[in-house]
Amino acid sequence: MPLGRMRMVDGLDAWDPTGGKHGKGFLRGRKRVDPADWFFAAHFYQDPVCPGSLGLESLLQLLRAEAARRWGPAAGTLESMTLHHPHEWLYRGQILPTNHEAVVEAHIKRVDDATGTIVADGLLLVDGRPIYGMTDFAITWPR
Repeated sequence: MPLGRMRMVDGLDAWDPTGGKHGKGFLRGRKRVDPADWFFAAHFYQDPVCPGSLGLESLLQLLRAEAARRWGPAAGTLESMTLHHPHEWLYRGQILPTNHEAVVEAHIKRVDDATGTIVADGLLLVDGRPIYGMTDFAITWPR
């Protein structure tokens, strides 16, 4: 997990290597929403919300945690996502400064040990309400 301002998950509270919708792994992380978080003031003028890209980043952070568990620390530079791998997401809400907690879940679909690639679907909930759905997100772990 990144340190400082780019850390979008405070910690993991569920990690099941054979769980999830696909039976290949499940992770869940949480982040307490702090109205003083830097991104609320950095978003568009008079629109204090968590940028959608940071919600997607929270899913990628779960996948990085799983990759580090499987293959050890990353060597070299880590790409944010696997290049040339199609993915989708759907936004149905926002994280506001008045919210209390964001929860992100990852359901691992595929793991390729040869290339160090993990593919997963994800869900982000704010105060228990699903607001993002993410499909076929992938990272490739440098080894």
